[in-house]
Amino acid sequence: MQFNNTIIYFEENLAKLTKFKQEFNLNKYFIIIDNNVYNIYKSELDKFFLNAKYIIIPSGEEHKNINTVFKIIDELLEENITRGDTIIGIGGGVTSDIVGFVASIVYRGIKHVIIPTTLLAMVDATMGGKCGVDYKGRKNIIGSFYEPKGIYICPLFLKTLSKEQYESGLGEVIKYRYLADFPLLEYNDIIEIIKKCILIKKEYVEDDFKDKGIRMCLNLGHTFGHVIELKHNLLHGLAVLEGIDMIFNLEIDLGFSVYKEQKYFKKLLNKYNITLKGYDYRNYIEDIYGDKKNFNGILNLVFVKDFKPFLYKISKDELYDKINNRK
Repeated sequence: MQFNNTIIYFEENLAKLTKFKQEFNLNKYFIIIDNNVYNIYKSELDKFFLNAKYIIIPSGEEHKNINTVFKIIDELLEENITRGDTIIGIGGGVTSDIVGFVASIVYRGIKHVIIPTTLLAMVDATMGGKCGVDYKGRKNIIGSFYEPKGIYICPLFLKTLSKEQYESGLGEVIKYRYLADFPLLEYNDIIEIIKKCILIKKEYVEDDFKDKGIRMCLNLGHTFGHVIELKHNLLHGLAVLEGIDMIFNLEIDLGFSVYKEQKYFKKLLNKYNITLKGYDYRNYIEDIYGDKKNFNGILNLVFVKDFKPFLYKISKDELYDKINNRK
């Protein structure tokens, strides 16, 4: 599958990694991998990446910061990385975000490929070129647009995910139900679900790579979700689900009819046995106006109507007024 400038491989196991290396001429490379994946899969990966130089980073959103970026760059420079070398990122969404950002700034851009190991990374984080790190309590506030040359998607990695990590990936999957004609309740095969999500994202990214218009709809649930994720230490996809729930409640309070969308949402949560904490969006309005989607005091909220997303632009004062006037 081709996604913009990225070639995506779908393989049942790691056996085709040799072909993957040949496809992208991976002669001299550096593997950036999170410690959990390294501890589980090092012996398997060593079969394909002989004498590899591993740069091991700690897992978790709290380590997705500029200090981790600098530590990686220090190690790369110590190993005499050149402009013609390649970075291989192996891990979840945090790893792919960090690796993409590092690749975009070392020598003003070097080649990188990604081997995602979580459902969230497979369906969303590795595709589209958005990469970056958190800073001073704000999600992905430092970053760039920089696509990987290749992605190797292998469901083998999903077998070692915790229940919570798998549910986090399902959070991004459920989001896609509201971005296209995707009867998710009827889908059960995880590879088909992954492929469908990628195709949906592909349509949005191809039309708006720099995230100035329609691509913003991919952030459904993320405006509140980013705040919830950092404030309450939730995994990203679970925070996105909380954010979608909060957006539906906000829409209803503003007079939009989203009851059928909300009903479908609850059916999906039941199908995947996911329980939300049910945060009240009113408690986080001040926080969301610090989001990077705030343009001169006007926030682009992603709403849903008739199972289709749209951008709803509103200032903080106007939002408060509308909510209070409907009470």
